[in-house]
Amino acid sequence: MTQPTCVYIGDVALDEYYRLNEWPALNDKANVDALPPVPGGMIANAACVAAALGLDVRFVSALNRGSITQTLLADLNQSGVDTAMTVYDDSLADSKTMIFLVGSEHTIFIPRLGPFTLDLTPQQLEVLASAAFIYSTPTEMKHVRCGEMDSDAVIDYCRARGARLVYDLDVDYLRDGSEAHFKRLDIAFFNRVGFDRIRQGLDMQTAADHLLSFGLETVVVTLAEDGCVVYSRGGTYTSPAYPVEVVDVTGAGDTFCSSFMFALSEGKDLQYAADFANAAASICIGKLGARAGAVPAAEVQARMRLKPA
Repeated sequence: MTQPTCVYIGDVALDEYYRLNEWPALNDKANVDALPPVPGGMIANAACVAAALGLDVRFVSALNRGSITQTLLADLNQSGVDTAMTVYDDSLADSKTMIFLVGSEHTIFIPRLGPFTLDLTPQQLEVLASAAFIYSTPTEMKHVRCGEMDSDAVIDYCRARGARLVYDLDVDYLRDGSEAHFKRLDIAFFNRVGFDRIRQGLDMQTAADHLLSFGLETVVVTLAEDGCVVYSRGGTYTSPAYPVEVVDVTGAGDTFCSSFMFALSEGKDLQYAADFANAAASICIGKLGARAGAVPAAEVQARMRLKPA
């Protein structure tokens, strides 16, 4: 059976890993162990997970034509991700990310590449509009253009054609203009910190209901070791985390979100999607690397058989 096309719009980067015993104080110094760099980037990680699960994945980003870019795109292609829609801008810096590991936690520094736009051709716009879903962040989507169409017009056009817009709000919190963004959104993923910021003291159910009132289909909140909770107009669903020895949590959220969307694209219900995504995330955090969760669906299904009580 032919899998639906999905479009991932956003970052890809060379992840430079460093391990240290404790986080230094301000103005202090610390020795770090440099680990081998690996391709990463929040949206690219999620795209690789989707491709490994079997979806037809198109990736869109603005990059320079340097050697690091060529390495990153070659890696995406090898992972089954189509990068033909890349927009090139040689004024942009190399795309790198610095990840510092302290125990089981991580801190990420993302250098700004510089101002840019993602100018799509009419043919590329049609790819977005015919996709099952468009996966991105509000920061990335604001750069999208097509001729005289600004980002909002592109989003409206694609959603009118049936493409669902999905935002991973893990670290890309909506602040100013939040209501306008949510009215143009179908599925929102938050981690605990992001959801706590946006609910501003409301209990979780009330905050989720408020978001759903804008027209969203689904609001998903990941809760790390406490699993996740899924809110929809049809009900609320919870799923516990799978026990695993934590090696590296980098990419766990990307794995969760893409795995959740894969399950939905397979016609599964929200409860199954939550369980499937938690199982996939547990595979990711048990290994080193943000793309450790890019595994075949059969491996995730095998992990699901170990579902916690």
